[in-house]
Amino acid sequence: MVARAYGWSFPVKAPRIHLRLLRVGACRHLECMAARGGRWRSVEFPALCGLIQHPAHGWLLYDTGYAEHFFTATSTWPEALYRHLLPTELPENETLHAQLAAAGLTRQDIKTVVISHYHGDHIAGLRDFPQARFMALKADTEQFLGLQHRRWRATLGGYLPRLLPDDFMQRLTLADTCAWTDLPQWLAPFTRGLDLLGDGSVLGIPLPGHSAGQMGLFLPNADGQPVFLVGDACWSLPALREGRLPALPAQWFMANRQRYHGTFTALMGIARKEPAVALLPSHCLRAWQEYADGH
Repeated sequence: MVARAYGWSFPVKAPRIHLRLLRVGACRHLECMAARGGRWRSVEFPALCGLIQHPAHGWLLYDTGYAEHFFTATSTWPEALYRHLLPTELPENETLHAQLAAAGLTRQDIKTVVISHYHGDHIAGLRDFPQARFMALKADTEQFLGLQHRRWRATLGGYLPRLLPDDFMQRLTLADTCAWTDLPQWLAPFTRGLDLLGDGSVLGIPLPGHSAGQMGLFLPNADGQPVFLVGDACWSLPALREGRLPALPAQWFMANRQRYHGTFTALMGIARKEPAVALLPSHCLRAWQEYADGH
């Protein structure tokens, strides 16, 4: 199979997989914090995760969004500050349990959860998958574990250690141990990805800056289209296309501002030159709607 669009082509050898984007709760924050030039008003930021169906490996999740465990973990201080600064809603019909059930699935059907990074709005549902294995990058895992007993610093960084299952480390596979594989040339400056499943269908790509070791996913053949799930490497697809970085106060909470700028710039180049690639940030309604309309 050869994919063609907007002047580029590349051979797709990876198995065809199916991707569905799920909205699992949302928080509210100032629009101007997510991108310079935004309005000074509170807007909704959905927590999106990817439900992936693989022909051989079954069902996977990219992040979990919010879950009831988030409200338990933020019920006392200092963790309650997290929920105070980012008011959160999780209607029953948006829970992962309800959405999986609507798709004819149970929690036991999820075999793997790929963690983009360890912020609370991305891992709140890990405890709901007692049989799944987890995959994350070593740098992010080490940063998170180093904050487990530093509650104020963890909270200010968006981390809630109580969200981890008790046997998390026994079920964790560090993505860094997977083999590297070459990416299509048009995805430069990203040149290599971690082959998470061993068949080229789900490739982990380090996207550092927002956290120490955030991992994006490149799916070469998601229902016949290349898709790049980019986590929190940007918060707004329109802002990425326009080169509008988050406001400085938002950048103060990032692991490394300089590396974030580099990741953002790299993704901006792809967004501008390869519009056929579905770039999907984890909190952008516009990107979610564009992808849903096309599928």
